[in-house]
Amino acid sequence: MKYEYNGNLLEDERVELVSKEIISKYPEIDLEHAEEIAMLEGRISTDPTLEIMFTRLYNIMLIMNYDKKVVKKVYNDIVEVLKENNDDKKFVDYYNVVLEIANYLDNKREFPFLEEV
Repeated sequence: MKYEYNGNLLEDERVELVSKEIISKYPEIDLEHAEEIAMLEGRISTDPTLEIMFTRLYNIMLIMNYDKKVVKKVYNDIVEVLKENNDDKKFVDYYNVVLEIANYLDNKREFPFLEEV
């Protein structure tokens, strides 16, 4: 997925750009949901970090949690992002969230909020 620099954009422009990035990767997400996801995300003013990538993917799953097919697809991508960034200082925290998302996908719990994990 693209994580383009958007620190210089107005809020509406940023939401539009991020929405397009989301729909490009996950075309099954409609524009309304993509915009809702994009509004949860802050500006990107640096190269993508684990935090930036994790936050976007988590927000996609949060908003789309009613559709487990989409969540499963994004879950697979977030696992790959974690594998590629396993030396990051926040890895363990994010890994714990991903474990709880796996429990959600296995119908063992409701979708986890970050504050719970």
